[in-house]
Amino acid sequence: MDIIELLAVIILVAAIVFLVYYYIKTANDGNIDIKEILKFSPKDNDVNSLVDDDIQEKKSMGDKIKYTFKDIDKSYANTTDAFSKRLDSFLDERSEELIESWSLVTTDDLSSLEERYATACDSIEALEKRFSEFTNATDAKIEDLDKRLKALEEAEKDLEEAEEVVVEAEKE
Repeated sequence: MDIIELLAVIILVAAIVFLVYYYIKTANDGNIDIKEILKFSPKDNDVNSLVDDDIQEKKSMGDKIKYTFKDIDKSYANTTDAFSKRLDSFLDERSEELIESWSLVTTDDLSSLEERYATACDSIEALEKRFSEFTNATDAKIEDLDKRLKALEEAEKDLEEAEEVVVEAEKE
């Protein structure tokens, strides 16, 4: 262990002893009786006296807690109300600045975004309808072109067959 670590441990132990001393001092209303604290065994070994001491100790602790809560000043509720009012007034005064600096969304922004969304949805539906009409028209044109192409191919085939017949007739 280095000297610095040893010094840190000593300071830590001293701080703990110091805190325990002041805790005991405040818990006993400033009166510290070391002999009473270090006493480990009761004077009477009788079980009934131990139980009675425990009951008395619990009653006195309950009374201490009861009086402690009664002594609490009611002004805490008033201070929180005052703080809430101050906070509300601050937010009312600076709401626009906070909205801009934190990039918050307002109800006006939401309504304009909803309108834009509705317009975009309508536009998408119109585009889908137009696309469907276009594909139907294109499919019809393609079918017509296919029929015309087949007719031309058949006419060409018939023409080739007729040429073959003419060529064979000339050869004979």
